Amino acid sequence: MISMDDMRCGLVALVGLPNAGKSTLMNAIVGEKVGIISNKPNTTRITVRGVLTEGVNQLVFMDTPGWNRSAKAFDRRLVQQAAGAAAEADIVAILADIGGGAAAFGPDVRELVDQAKQRQQKVVLVVTKIDKLKSKEALLPLLGKLNDWNVDAVVPLAAIKADPHDGQAKGANARKVSGVERLVGELVKLIPDGPWLFPPEQVTDIPLKLRLAELTREQAMRQLHQELPYQIGVITESVEEVEDDDGNVTLIHQQLLVSKEQHKPMVLGNRGQMLKKIGTFSRLEMQKVVGERVRLELHVKVAEKWLEREQWLREMGV
Repeated sequence: MISMDDMRCGLVALVGLPNAGKSTLMNAIVGEKVGIISNKPNTTRITVRGVLTEGVNQLVFMDTPGWNRSAKAFDRRLVQQAAGAAAEADIVAILADIGGGAAAFGPDVRELVDQAKQRQQKVVLVVTKIDKLKSKEALLPLLGKLNDWNVDAVVPLAAIKADPHDGQAKGANARKVSGVERLVGELVKLIPDGPWLFPPEQVTDIPLKLRLAELTREQAMRQLHQELPYQIGVITESVEEVEDDDGNVTLIHQQLLVSKEQHKPMVLGNRGQMLKKIGTFSRLEMQKVVGERVRLELHVKVAEKWLEREQWLREMGV
């Protein structure tokens, strides 16, 4: 039994530009898929918390929407959400994708660093995808540009490719891959003394209905193309355990929202094949979360201007 006097706990905000790899990193750290992932910017719409508890230390990660300067009201809402999470953190971990070279340390990233320092927070700069550089020697001059940034630590990471549900992405073994173990070590050095916020076995606080909705939205983001994924929302209407001929099964009803009538056939696909594909992949991910068979009833609904409707946005956690 660990005494409360010995406990240490810190909030870590993961911030950065869209597609910096925040969700992938958090999933690898906690050893479970709690944040959804796609190769499209702004996949993350909500602040998702992932919890890692080891020994006397608890790190509570907040995966935030990507930082951008879009003038759209919905995008501004996401940025406000990211800013709010960053403001309450003990440590701000800023991800910079170095695959594009020196542009990784541009004015937007520098602004995130300066904002955190003004709030007197600890700052860790996480330089991601260093394996994209042609040589290790190319990394040194780029890191040299950070000498006057006055951050508490700089941690380089290689690309994280493992799925959190794969065997090699469980627990401490996952964090040895790509330099994540070193990052956790640097963060632990910076957290304050204090009681844990979550039980040691808990890895996220996202409500089940919202977590399941996000899994379906992830598959829509992955399977659909062009601008359509950004006009899609998912609401989990009900989750219940029922019995069929094969035993217990979790029955889930969801609505996939589109903002225009012409989007509906694109989501349905030829003879409903696209919606079936989205539902099949989502159901497989859901089964990993609920721990038993899932039957998913997924329907498409046209909801004009749903991006502006407060009630639906709240249901989606935005």
